[in-house]
Amino acid sequence: MRLAVCLYKFFPFGGLARDFMRIMQACLEQGDHVDVYVMEWQGRLPDNMQVHVVPVSGFSNHARLQTFINKVKPELEQGHYDLIVGFNKMPELDLYYAADPCYIARVRSHPLYGLLKHTGRVAFYADCEKAVFGQDSHTVSLMISDVQQALFKQYYDTPDHRLISLPPGIDPNRKRPVNADQLRQQKREELSISSDEWMLLMVGTGFRTKGVDRSIAALAALPDSLRDKVSLVIIGDGDHQALLKQANKLGVGTRVRFLGGRSDVPAFLLAADLLLHPARKENTGTVILEAMVAGLPVLVSEVCGYAKHVIQAKSGEILKQPDDASRTATQLAQMLDPAALQQWSHQALSYAESEDLYSMPDKAAWIIRSMAAAKHEEKN
Repeated sequence: MRLAVCLYKFFPFGGLARDFMRIMQACLEQGDHVDVYVMEWQGRLPDNMQVHVVPVSGFSNHARLQTFINKVKPELEQGHYDLIVGFNKMPELDLYYAADPCYIARVRSHPLYGLLKHTGRVAFYADCEKAVFGQDSHTVSLMISDVQQALFKQYYDTPDHRLISLPPGIDPNRKRPVNADQLRQQKREELSISSDEWMLLMVGTGFRTKGVDRSIAALAALPDSLRDKVSLVIIGDGDHQALLKQANKLGVGTRVRFLGGRSDVPAFLLAADLLLHPARKENTGTVILEAMVAGLPVLVSEVCGYAKHVIQAKSGEILKQPDDASRTATQLAQMLDPAALQQWSHQALSYAESEDLYSMPDKAAWIIRSMAAAKHEEKN
């Protein structure tokens, strides 16, 4: 099959980028040809895909995205592709991988929506979303969040046959290995975190969206005796200067570490005592399941799509009031109990063995190839 894939930007450490690579690798293993159209590609170019970096211009982000769409459209029309796949919302897609939440649901909740809806930015993103989920569209969407699927149906009345639910797709290399204790000790020694200290971990880009400021505030609100034995380690790319200023102002600057994007996340999942994920919005929260399959207990906000797995597995707790630093600190202090952490870890690992948390890439690739084959047959 000849597949065209549209992705605005590729960042090697992003969750969307990892999903994109794993799904397309599953297609490539079946002998498909894949052309990828992007505005920006960071990292090494893959050998088995043809990556087309499309130059764009514009004073605003949405203007640059519109330029990308305008330039890519004729390439897609002339490429004789069997299927056009998008990992961002845009017109003319046959299939969309729904990693992003419902835009119109979020923007309509803004107190200034009456004014914002007339801006070019809101109009652009709303039009792109309608082009995918609207009733006049033919695009099929691969859904990874039950909550977001319900929102798209609510706002666009999208037919059920165009919304296909996928299971999670956790990379099996996140699973807890047999030498987990050894790897844990090695990573903690590398970080100079002793066995009688606590390591809290956050993973993800978009620090405000992920709630890093909430975690820093909660760390500062811990009792003195506990706070001085806790390190907050943040993995992910982004500007963290304002967050460092916050930590220093609250007196916990020496307890907070920003390590940038890393390829050794599995070792950090083993080294940590607890994953913090107090996100403000989160379609799924892949790192939540990555922590669970590694046996790492979690404390997450209920807005995360994968928070439901934490509840079902009894592998941690849901934040009661994420913006209340004092209450989060109290909840955090109660969770940092060795016996409780061990129980949550055991329950997480049991859940990881009994549930399908891994098959998303293969199932997504099967749907892509089935749709491509059907379209190919129609053309011929």
